[in-house]
Amino acid sequence: MAPSLELRDLTTSLYQAMTMGDASFVTAFSRQPGVLGIGTDPAEWWSDYPTLERVMTAQLREMGAGGVRVVAGNPQAYQEGSVGWAADQPTIQMPDGTKTPARITLVAHREGDAWKIVQAHISVGARNEEVLGQTLTVE
Repeated sequence: MAPSLELRDLTTSLYQAMTMGDASFVTAFSRQPGVLGIGTDPAEWWSDYPTLERVMTAQLREMGAGGVRVVAGNPQAYQEGSVGWAADQPTIQMPDGTKTPARITLVAHREGDAWKIVQAHISVGARNEEVLGQTLTVE
């Protein structure tokens, strides 16, 4: 594994697209079978490019128009051959100043001269007590 500045930049480019409402970023996703986008809402699970393109285009525009900002944490990105991945803990900032810590993972595949996202997952953490009804060891 080797650190990847290109995939780190791809991750921060996603945040810029979310903040600016840049729907053209959807072209950073692969059109190959197996592409997958997973969001924070239980209904956000898109497993084909046409659906992902339609929904992501709309959501990027909506987030930008809504004043949502996504601020990078410390993205970590690596590659091995034609496959790479990134992970980060960005902060979602609302226009009213509310800040929500999030987490994101991206898996990418080199297609020609460009990295294309084949899987993206963004979520907001929930405490084990809320989800499982019990405390689990976390440190």
